[in-house]
Parts: sequence; structure tokens; C-alpha cells
Amino acid sequence: MLRSLLILILVALGFWFAADLVLRERPQQADVLPPRYELEPIVPPPGRDESAYVADVSAHTAQELETLFERVEALLDRPRGEGEAPLVTLVLHGPEVEFFALKNYAQHKALVDHAAKLAALGGVQISICQTQMRARGIAGDQVPSFLRQIPYGPDEVQRLIGNNYVLM
Repeated sequence: MLRSLLILILVALGFWFAADLVLRERPQQADVLPPRYELEPIVPPPGRDESAYVADVSAHTAQELETLFERVEALLDRPRGEGEAPLVTLVLHGPEVEFFALKNYAQHKALVDHAAKLAALGGVQISICQTQMRARGIAGDQVPSFLRQIPYGPDEVQRLIGNNYVLM
């Protein structure tokens, strides 16, 4: 009987030590953080796959460009972060390059300023065709610096479409 009692005490001590070890390794309830519930973001985070758009702009009036800028601004819900693609890439390769010549700034100030604002917010990236600039006597240093100068507009449009941009 004494032997059975001794075995029972040793088994109980073994369970007690094992339970103590397990409880020491497990964090206390106060140390456990509540589970985080992640909601779907209203605005997609940077780097998420979104369609990129290209607008092939040639032979448009100042009013048509202003309307396009207004639509982009309506879609722009926040400034774009570094590394985020603009909402739309505009490729200017027609008579509208004249609107952006510095010599014509006074006449088209509102349009150029609106384009500069959208470019600064990351809403648009505007490319201007150097071939059209040369044909109209506009040198590279005679357009605002926010414009990205490209050799030939139609080739740029095709390059962007080849890079999965959607033509507007």
C-alpha cells in the first residue's frame, strides 16, 4: 500500500511539473494581443495591379484638353504615392504641343497650370513629341519641365500599348 501511494505521489508530481512547464511557455491572457481584423481598403494600396491608361492626344482643342484634365481630376481621390503609376499617361503629338510652348503661356495659362497640378499630384504623366515640337519651331527648353519629352509620339503610344496600357 505504501508503494502504491508513493507511485501515485510521483505520478501526480510529474503531471504537476509538466503542467507548470506548459503554462510557463504559454503567454498569459494579458500578453496576448486581440486578433486584428483587416478591412478591404477603400483606396487600393500602392503596387496593386491596376490598369494603366494611355490617351493618344493629337489635334485636340484647348477646351477638349481642359475637359480631359477635369475628368482626371474628378477620378483622382488622393495624391499618388512614389512608385504609383499615374491614372493616365497623355501623349501629345499634334497641334496641341503649341498650347504648352512657353511663348504661349499667357494665352493658355489655365490649361498649363491645370496640367502641372495634375502632374504634381501624380494624376497624369504628360509626354510631348519632340518631332512635333521641331516642326513648330519649339526647342526642348521652351516647354515646361513637367512634360516628358519623347522622340516620336505615335511610337510612344504603341510602346505603352505593348506594355499593357489600355488605350482611351
